[in-house]
Amino acid sequence: MKRFLAIFSDSAKELTNLRCIVMTGMLIAVHVLLSIFVMIPIGENIKISFSFLALASIGMLFGPIPAAIAGGITDILGFMLANKTGGAYHPGFTLVQIMAGFIYGICLYKAEIGRFMTIRCAISKILVVLICNLCLNTYFICALYGTGSFWAMFTSRIIKNAIQLPVDIVLLSIVMPIILMAYRKVFGIKKAV
Repeated sequence: MKRFLAIFSDSAKELTNLRCIVMTGMLIAVHVLLSIFVMIPIGENIKISFSFLALASIGMLFGPIPAAIAGGITDILGFMLANKTGGAYHPGFTLVQIMAGFIYGICLYKAEIGRFMTIRCAISKILVVLICNLCLNTYFICALYGTGSFWAMFTSRIIKNAIQLPVDIVLLSIVMPIILMAYRKVFGIKKAV
Protein backbone atom coordinates (compact mmCIF):
# COMPACT_ATOMS: atom_id res chain seq x y z
CA MET A 1 0.00 0.00 0.00
CA LYS A 2 2.86 2.37 0.83
CA ARG A 3 4.35 1.71 -2.57
CA PHE A 4 1.07 2.55 -4.29
CA LEU A 5 0.67 5.78 -2.30
CA ALA A 6 4.28 6.71 -3.12
CA ILE A 7 3.23 6.96 -6.77
CA PHE A 8 1.20 10.06 -5.92
CA SER A 9 3.86 11.81 -3.84
CA ASP A 10 6.59 11.01 -6.38
CA SER A 11 4.34 12.18 -9.19
CA ALA A 12 3.52 15.43 -7.39
CA LYS A 13 7.27 16.06 -6.91
CA GLU A 14 7.70 15.79 -10.70
CA LEU A 15 5.80 19.07 -11.01
CA THR A 16 8.77 20.89 -9.44
CA ASN A 17 11.08 19.58 -12.17
CA LEU A 18 11.59 21.90 -15.16
CA ARG A 19 12.09 18.88 -17.42
CA CYS A 20 8.60 17.65 -16.48
CA ILE A 21 7.00 21.01 -17.20
CA VAL A 22 8.70 21.38 -20.60
CA MET A 23 8.10 17.79 -21.72
CA THR A 24 4.50 17.90 -20.52
CA GLY A 25 3.95 21.14 -22.44
CA MET A 26 5.37 19.61 -25.61
CA LEU A 27 3.29 16.47 -25.23
CA ILE A 28 0.17 18.57 -24.59
CA ALA A 29 0.85 20.32 -27.91
CA VAL A 30 1.26 16.93 -29.63
CA HIS A 31 -1.98 15.70 -28.05
CA VAL A 32 -3.94 18.74 -29.22
CA LEU A 33 -2.50 18.57 -32.74
CA LEU A 34 -3.24 14.85 -33.02
CA SER A 35 -6.78 15.30 -31.72
CA ILE A 36 -7.48 18.09 -34.23
CA PHE A 37 -5.66 16.92 -37.36
CA VAL A 38 -5.35 13.13 -37.02
CA MET A 39 -8.90 12.13 -36.26
CA ILE A 40 -11.12 9.76 -38.22
CA PRO A 41 -14.86 10.44 -37.79
CA ILE A 42 -17.15 7.41 -37.80
CA GLY A 43 -20.69 8.67 -37.56
CA GLU A 44 -22.04 11.67 -35.72
CA ASN A 45 -20.62 11.11 -32.22
CA ILE A 46 -17.90 8.51 -32.80
CA LYS A 47 -14.35 9.26 -33.88
CA ILE A 48 -11.00 7.49 -33.83
CA SER A 49 -8.02 9.44 -32.54
CA PHE A 50 -4.45 8.57 -31.61
CA SER A 51 -3.94 11.56 -29.32
CA PHE A 52 -4.16 9.24 -26.31
CA LEU A 53 -0.52 8.26 -26.99
CA ALA A 54 0.68 11.71 -25.91
CA LEU A 55 -1.38 11.64 -22.71
CA ALA A 56 -0.22 8.10 -21.95
CA SER A 57 3.38 9.27 -22.46
CA ILE A 58 2.92 12.01 -19.87
CA GLY A 59 1.47 9.46 -17.46
CA MET A 60 4.31 7.04 -18.06
CA LEU A 61 7.08 9.63 -17.70
CA PHE A 62 5.71 11.80 -14.89
CA GLY A 63 2.85 9.98 -13.18
CA PRO A 64 -0.83 10.52 -12.48
CA ILE A 65 -0.73 14.09 -11.15
CA PRO A 66 0.95 15.79 -14.16
CA ALA A 67 -1.00 13.51 -16.53
CA ALA A 68 -4.33 14.45 -14.92
CA ILE A 69 -3.47 18.15 -15.12
CA ALA A 70 -2.36 17.70 -18.73
CA GLY A 71 -5.60 15.87 -19.51
CA GLY A 72 -7.62 18.85 -18.32
CA ILE A 73 -5.45 21.30 -20.25
CA THR A 74 -5.65 19.25 -23.46
CA ASP A 75 -9.43 19.15 -23.32
CA ILE A 76 -9.79 22.88 -22.76
CA LEU A 77 -7.23 23.76 -25.46
CA GLY A 78 -8.77 21.28 -27.87
CA PHE A 79 -12.19 22.80 -27.29
CA MET A 80 -10.92 26.34 -27.82
CA LEU A 81 -8.99 25.46 -30.98
CA ALA A 82 -11.28 22.92 -32.65
CA ASN A 83 -14.81 24.06 -31.78
CA LYS A 84 -15.92 24.97 -35.30
CA THR A 85 -19.62 24.43 -34.66
CA GLY A 86 -19.88 26.90 -31.80
CA GLY A 87 -21.07 24.15 -29.46
CA ALA A 88 -21.17 24.67 -25.73
CA TYR A 89 -18.29 23.79 -23.46
CA HIS A 90 -19.09 20.94 -21.10
CA PRO A 91 -16.82 20.42 -18.06
CA GLY A 92 -17.75 16.72 -18.02
CA PHE A 93 -15.51 16.07 -21.02
CA THR A 94 -12.65 17.82 -19.22
CA LEU A 95 -13.28 15.50 -16.26
CA VAL A 96 -13.06 12.52 -18.64
CA GLN A 97 -9.65 13.67 -19.92
CA ILE A 98 -8.43 14.30 -16.37
CA MET A 99 -9.55 10.78 -15.42
CA ALA A 100 -7.84 9.27 -18.50
CA GLY A 101 -4.55 11.00 -17.65
CA PHE A 102 -4.87 9.85 -14.06
CA ILE A 103 -5.45 6.24 -15.13
CA TYR A 104 -2.51 6.26 -17.54
CA GLY A 105 -0.34 7.73 -14.80
CA ILE A 106 -1.31 5.14 -12.21
CA CYS A 107 -0.83 2.22 -14.60
CA LEU A 108 2.28 3.32 -16.52
CA TYR A 109 4.33 5.48 -14.13
CA LYS A 110 7.75 3.96 -13.45
CA ALA A 111 7.06 1.10 -15.86
CA GLU A 112 10.09 -0.76 -17.14
CA ILE A 113 10.52 -1.95 -20.70
CA GLY A 114 9.54 -5.60 -21.06
CA ARG A 115 6.62 -7.97 -20.84
CA PHE A 116 5.09 -6.20 -17.84
CA MET A 117 4.99 -2.91 -19.73
CA THR A 118 2.73 -4.55 -22.31
CA ILE A 119 0.47 -5.81 -19.52
CA ARG A 120 0.40 -2.36 -17.92
CA CYS A 121 -0.40 -0.78 -21.31
CA ALA A 122 -3.28 -3.23 -21.79
CA ILE A 123 -4.66 -2.64 -18.30
CA SER A 124 -4.45 1.14 -18.65
CA LYS A 125 -6.20 1.17 -22.02
CA ILE A 126 -8.92 -1.25 -20.89
CA LEU A 127 -9.62 0.95 -17.83
CA VAL A 128 -9.71 4.11 -19.93
CA VAL A 129 -12.08 2.48 -22.42
CA LEU A 130 -14.42 1.14 -19.71
CA ILE A 131 -14.45 4.13 -17.37
CA CYS A 132 -13.82 7.10 -19.65
CA ASN A 133 -14.92 6.17 -23.17
CA LEU A 134 -17.89 3.92 -22.52
CA CYS A 135 -19.34 5.15 -19.25
CA LEU A 136 -18.44 8.81 -18.73
CA ASN A 137 -18.21 9.99 -22.36
CA THR A 138 -21.43 8.24 -23.31
CA TYR A 139 -23.22 9.75 -20.31
CA PHE A 140 -21.98 13.29 -21.07
CA ILE A 141 -22.79 12.99 -24.80
CA CYS A 142 -26.33 11.91 -23.95
CA ALA A 143 -26.69 14.67 -21.36
CA LEU A 144 -25.30 17.40 -23.61
CA TYR A 145 -26.87 16.51 -26.93
CA GLY A 146 -29.92 14.59 -25.75
CA THR A 147 -29.24 11.98 -28.43
CA GLY A 148 -31.32 8.91 -27.69
CA SER A 149 -31.00 6.69 -24.70
CA PHE A 150 -27.79 6.02 -22.85
CA TRP A 151 -27.98 2.28 -23.53
CA ALA A 152 -28.53 2.66 -27.28
CA MET A 153 -25.50 4.92 -27.59
CA PHE A 154 -23.54 2.75 -25.16
CA THR A 155 -24.13 -0.27 -27.42
CA SER A 156 -22.90 1.52 -30.54
CA ARG A 157 -19.86 2.81 -28.67
CA ILE A 158 -19.06 -0.71 -27.37
CA ILE A 159 -18.69 -1.91 -30.96
CA LYS A 160 -16.35 0.97 -31.92
CA ASN A 161 -14.27 0.62 -28.74
CA ALA A 162 -14.10 -3.19 -29.00
CA ILE A 163 -12.72 -2.88 -32.52
CA GLN A 164 -10.28 -0.12 -31.63
CA LEU A 165 -9.10 -1.52 -28.27
CA PRO A 166 -6.67 -4.16 -29.59
CA VAL A 167 -5.18 -1.64 -32.04
CA ASP A 168 -4.72 0.90 -29.25
CA ILE A 169 -3.11 -1.67 -26.95
CA VAL A 170 -0.66 -2.68 -29.68
CA LEU A 171 0.13 0.98 -30.39
CA LEU A 172 0.68 1.68 -26.69
CA SER A 173 2.87 -1.43 -26.36
CA ILE A 174 5.03 -0.32 -29.29
CA VAL A 175 5.16 3.44 -28.70
CA MET A 176 5.62 3.58 -24.90
CA PRO A 177 8.96 1.69 -24.83
CA ILE A 178 10.24 3.86 -27.69
CA ILE A 179 9.24 7.05 -25.84
CA LEU A 180 10.83 5.78 -22.62
CA MET A 181 14.08 4.81 -24.35
CA ALA A 182 14.27 8.15 -26.18
CA TYR A 183 13.53 10.09 -22.98
CA ARG A 184 16.22 8.23 -21.04
CA LYS A 185 18.76 8.59 -23.83
CA VAL A 186 18.20 12.32 -24.29
CA PHE A 187 18.39 13.06 -20.55
CA GLY A 188 21.00 10.41 -19.67
CA ILE A 189 18.73 8.51 -17.30
CA LYS A 190 19.70 4.88 -16.72
CA LYS A 191 16.58 3.48 -15.00
CA ALA A 192 13.49 4.68 -13.17
CA VAL A 193 14.08 5.45 -9.51
